Order: sequence, then C-alpha cells, then structure tokens
Amino acid sequence: MKLWKIPGGAVALLAMTAAAMPAMATPALQLRDAVAMAQGATEAAGRGGHAVSIVIVNREGRVILAQRMDGASYKSLDVAEGKATTAAALGLPTRLLQEALAKGDQSVLSVPGAIAIAGGVPVTVDGATIAAIGVSGGAPQDDEAIATAARDRYPGAKPR
Repeated sequence: MKLWKIPGGAVALLAMTAAAMPAMATPALQLRDAVAMAQGATEAAGRGGHAVSIVIVNREGRVILAQRMDGASYKSLDVAEGKATTAAALGLPTRLLQEALAKGDQSVLSVPGAIAIAGGVPVTVDGATIAAIGVSGGAPQDDEAIATAARDRYPGAKPR
C-alpha cells in the first residue's frame, strides 16, 4: 500500500479554495408550496374516497405541514410522518423499502425509524431531495398515488 504525503500548506490551500467556491443553491420548500401540495393530496384522496393524513417535511425530515382529513384515523398522522421522514432521509419512495422487504431483504429493518410501507415520496429537484410527502390512511398503493399527486404540484419536481 502506497501512502501519499500531502504538505500541510496544500491542505490549507485546498480548504480555502473549497470555502471560496460558491455553493450550488438547493431550493428550500416554502410553506405556500407545502399548502399547494397538501391541496393536491386532499383532492386526490377525495376523488378516491379516502380519508387520509398528509405530512410534508423538509429535506432534514422536519415537519412543514401536517393535516388529518375528517374521518382519518388519529394514528395515520404518525404513520404519514414516518413515511415522509423515511422518504426524505433516503431520497427514495418508501414503496421500494416495502418491495425489498417483501423479497426477503431484511436490511431495510436496520434503518432506525424507517417505515417500509408505500406512501412516502421524495420531492426531488435537479437531483436533490428538497422535501418529502407521507400519506397514510388508505391502502399502501393508494397512499403512494395520493403522495405522488401532491409531489406533482411542486414545479420542477421529478419522480425518483
């Protein structure tokens, strides 16, 4: 194994150069955007006859908006938040965890607090996860369809 020796001055120069470079700005989800997405989810749920809870989190998994439709179970709000935070943390739809678990991949159980049920969808813009939506109260595939309808309300959001 060959070890490389880098002079301390070179490390400092690299650090200063990196600090001086402009960071690419990742858009942050605004409350007005979360409200519009929640409206999209509510409309999709209503069309399907579902009473669900909807939680929208930022990229760090912090709640921006949470709502429980009339008739939705009080526990569905907790599950929706778990789906949203899982999708935000992994940058993937929670359906993929559900599918992996169904195929016998137990490794998804090692992610603390992860919810491996469809219904959590990341909001991805220019390859970066900026937020996520979690929906709970219907069948998992219905929850995902509702969350996807919400995500599609955000301009520039792409499926992941």
